[in-house]
Amino acid sequence: MRATIGSPCTVGGKRDPTQKRALAKSPFGFDSSALLLLSPSRQRQSATTFVKMAKSKNASQHHNSQKAHRNGIKKPKTNRYPSLRGVDAKFRRNHRHALHGTAKALKERKEGKRENA
Repeated sequence: MRATIGSPCTVGGKRDPTQKRALAKSPFGFDSSALLLLSPSRQRQSATTFVKMAKSKNASQHHNSQKAHRNGIKKPKTNRYPSLRGVDAKFRRNHRHALHGTAKALKERKEGKRENA
């Protein structure tokens, strides 16, 4: 911004050293003191044109439900025995021994060596 004759920052056509001008970096990324010459509505408009990027379309659900129903909305396939991946190792170890014991008891019951499994 250039100081002009008669502006409050000038004394006899030269810059007044007592008047401090904010030269710190503004959030706009440029010297925002130039915006002070504009009207308040133009200041907001000018400041935002440098900061904001073009808006992009976020999402639209138009026609997507029809497309989804063309082949039908199916339930997710589930396994009879879900995977134990990610389960606590101590539990898995004990579970393995418990299954072995159960299978052994069922086998004995089938052979007649045991009354209840």
